Amino acid sequence: MSKSKIVVEAEKYVTQLLLEKLNSNITYHNLKHTQSVRNAGMQIASLSNLGEAEREIVELACLFHDTGITEVYQDHEKISARIALEFLQSQQYPSPQLQLVLGCIEATFPGGKPKNSLEEIVRDADYAHLGSPDYAEQLDSLRQEWELMLPRKYENREWLKLNLDFIKKHEYYTTSAKIAFEAMKELNRKKFKKWLKEGRSKTKEFVEDRVSIVESRSSQMMFKTALRNHMDLSNLADNKANIMLSVNALIITAALPNLALQVKAHLELLGPFIMLLFTCLASMIFATLATVPIKMTGMTSLETIRGGRSNLFFFGNFYSMTYDEYRQGIKIVTSSEDNLEDSIMRDLYFLGKSLGRKYQQLRVCYIIFISGVCLSVAAAGVAYLFIV
Repeated sequence: MSKSKIVVEAEKYVTQLLLEKLNSNITYHNLKHTQSVRNAGMQIASLSNLGEAEREIVELACLFHDTGITEVYQDHEKISARIALEFLQSQQYPSPQLQLVLGCIEATFPGGKPKNSLEEIVRDADYAHLGSPDYAEQLDSLRQEWELMLPRKYENREWLKLNLDFIKKHEYYTTSAKIAFEAMKELNRKKFKKWLKEGRSKTKEFVEDRVSIVESRSSQMMFKTALRNHMDLSNLADNKANIMLSVNALIITAALPNLALQVKAHLELLGPFIMLLFTCLASMIFATLATVPIKMTGMTSLETIRGGRSNLFFFGNFYSMTYDEYRQGIKIVTSSEDNLEDSIMRDLYFLGKSLGRKYQQLRVCYIIFISGVCLSVAAAGVAYLFIV
């Protein structure tokens, strides 16, 4: 979806403001954070099925929510709202929408509470980092920022406990944010709890450690759920394609022969007849393409397997291999957690790629069918009214 003009201008203004006026000691609440919050806001808005006007309000609020930090570090939300107000007024932004943007910005104040669904979305977007895979790395930047700007220093154990307590108390307001970030937030909570129990002593350890998919039941559950959903969607796509093939085949074999007899007596119907015929043929072609299997060689070299560039859990990569070759390849894949994780991720990624291709072709098929039938009927109507 293309951005509105006001969003494009706001993005340029905020980017320039943060790059030119932000204190270099601010290592967390910077442009990268603003862009991350904006992306999270758009993700939540999309999952919430917001309209274009509401998405614009959310995006503007996310872009401006930390601009006040260029003037004052603590309690900067009101300054951020003032900066947004001045910019949006200069762009003749409508007052009702402007007030909604300001409300969303003020909802990011740590002690505040959102008053409507848009404010809830922006508030959740500002805390989306809790459910981010690189949450520990972001906290490292925040810790450095606090030490330089407040100043506020924490011992490692104290810092871990502070953030663990925060994660435990935090709750997302919107269902969409819970769907998008809650599972990863729970993994981060478990990670911090583990680190606190182990008594980690170096910040670097916090950043480099991560939760292994092989060890984490939550990660395994997420991948299993995603794979199952992908398979269900693939079956649904095949069913849709079969429906379109059946409908178009029925039209070609049953309806069109009868129409052909009418065309002999009424040549003015030849145009609509040909249009409907080509519509059915084109729809059948794209419906068939949606069900065509991907190209498979059935062979995977050991060099490719060692390089982590293949997934031996998919039959298309091994059906032409001998059992000994396959067994040796599987041993390589399962010899380390990194290889196994890579295979799991490849399986989900390429299944998603295949699914995306199916649905793109199905979309074209349905658009052709709907447009062609409507145009054929319209052409037949015109012929009947003005030609007969």
